[in-house]
Amino acid sequence: MKPQEYIIETLKTLAKPVQFVDIGKTPVEEAIYAKVMSKKFRKVKADEGAISITKKAIHLAVARNEPVKINLIFGGNKLWHFEEAPEIDWAELFTVIYLSRWMKSIASVFKPGVYLEFYSEDVVLESMNNLPKAETDKYTKSFKSMLTWFDQFLPKGVTIGYKRYGDEYHDVSEYLAELEDAKVKVLKELGGKLPVLSEEQKAATEMNVRLTPGQSDDSEWREKAELIHQSIERTKTMERYIGDTSFIPSCPTYFQGCIATGSTKKSYAKFWVAVGALEHSKEGYNEIVLTPKQLATTKFMWEKVNIPGLNGKNFQKIRVID
Repeated sequence: MKPQEYIIETLKTLAKPVQFVDIGKTPVEEAIYAKVMSKKFRKVKADEGAISITKKAIHLAVARNEPVKINLIFGGNKLWHFEEAPEIDWAELFTVIYLSRWMKSIASVFKPGVYLEFYSEDVVLESMNNLPKAETDKYTKSFKSMLTWFDQFLPKGVTIGYKRYGDEYHDVSEYLAELEDAKVKVLKELGGKLPVLSEEQKAATEMNVRLTPGQSDDSEWREKAELIHQSIERTKTMERYIGDTSFIPSCPTYFQGCIATGSTKKSYAKFWVAVGALEHSKEGYNEIVLTPKQLATTKFMWEKVNIPGLNGKNFQKIRVID
């Protein structure tokens, strides 16, 4: 089977109607909770915060007879080191496919269905990682275009949306003002000192930030970037979004209070700072998301692909791993 055939078959399988499960005498909230927390999709044990938030959101959905709502807050860019940047690639598509399977599973026990929302924090990247808005706009456009095309493969009961944090404001100056207030709060909690970074945090900062001329002359540039990172969720607008108890928060890696799902069955990585690939398996292929470190040590071949309606510079070929 060729990669193109595998991908098309995968999409056709996903598009099949939701098969409703007879839950018998099991309370519907318990049945939904079991599907949300299924080990088939959850990569690590959920912490108490995630458990509490999940139960509240499920209770609200059932009481209102509305879809269960799940969100995924993410960077909203393709790591600028990749040749794929600034547009999405197979990593985003494979993550959407994987999470859609999760949504179908949840919808199988709750007829109002499920809503999944991708929430992009891309406005932050302009001040934290020095990424031009033109690049995050291209990423957003390519992601939304893919979701519009992908909608044909979503069965009834599953819907997906995309929102941008920056769109919550009338003007970027409002965001910057909130960010400055949040930085003051975080600095106060840190005793007036900048964050202390681990070696892992330093490496991540160096990977993500596109240095401006002279920025590296400041010995504390990494710590200042991390201060922004720690302040994002302390702005009034982001606190309001995170505090919406109707949403179950998810994340492709562990983050406190979120359900860690991974980005594919075989991958535990943030899809926006990774690239997608297919790995040969007995069943055909595994969908894989490769981090920069994994990509550097992985041998692969490029294979041409042409999926009808799936446009974009990164969907004309795919990495295939033996």
